[in-house]
Amino acid sequence: MAVKHLPLVVALLASGAAHAEEKREPGTTEMCIDQAIAEKLAVKRKRRGAVDRLFVKQSRHEMTISGGYYASDLFSGTYVVGGSYTYHMTDQTAVEFGGGWTHANADVIRAIEDQRGEVLADDFARVLYAESALLWSPVYGKLRLGGSIAHYDIHLDLGVGVVDSLTSRGAMGVAGLGLKIFAGNAVAFRLDARNRVFRQELLDERFLVNDASVTLGFSLFLPFRN
Repeated sequence: MAVKHLPLVVALLASGAAHAEEKREPGTTEMCIDQAIAEKLAVKRKRRGAVDRLFVKQSRHEMTISGGYYASDLFSGTYVVGGSYTYHMTDQTAVEFGGGWTHANADVIRAIEDQRGEVLADDFARVLYAESALLWSPVYGKLRLGGSIAHYDIHLDLGVGVVDSLTSRGAMGVAGLGLKIFAGNAVAFRLDARNRVFRQELLDERFLVNDASVTLGFSLFLPFRN
């Protein structure tokens, strides 16, 4: 009796297995499609990460020399030279210590001297300043220069410093905006515009001045590789 119904039982089991396989097949296909999409997205994310930061600044030291134009509230415009050291904590944040040298070009003051009968002790006196600032780089991109692609970032600066001259000695506030264009693995060119606010005394009067400078600099990053 059992042997007689064996072929029927085998047929029912085979039919159930085929039916179960049909039910599983759509799910398996969907899983394969989802996995393929996830892998493609992962590859795209990886590629974007590699391209976005071809020049890595994090944990690197930046040495800069610079020179440019210094515009004073009370004196005539003149040149300025300086240098700075920057430590990049991340690709977006850094701390910078720097200084500069310029002079008090008093061409504008001489007309006041003639009227008031007062004379400056030195109308070409040197002006020194030292400053520290926090740098934040919210923008990173690339541009075409000639036939090559150059990467750059834009940074905002905020800090404090001290100034030393015949007409001013004391603290100052610093704020600015800068652009870095990267070349190779360890070199960058900088363009910085900064304002410096401090107190200055001239011809027996005290002023709160806002001096500005625009400088072009050359930076070297250590270590030499990303």
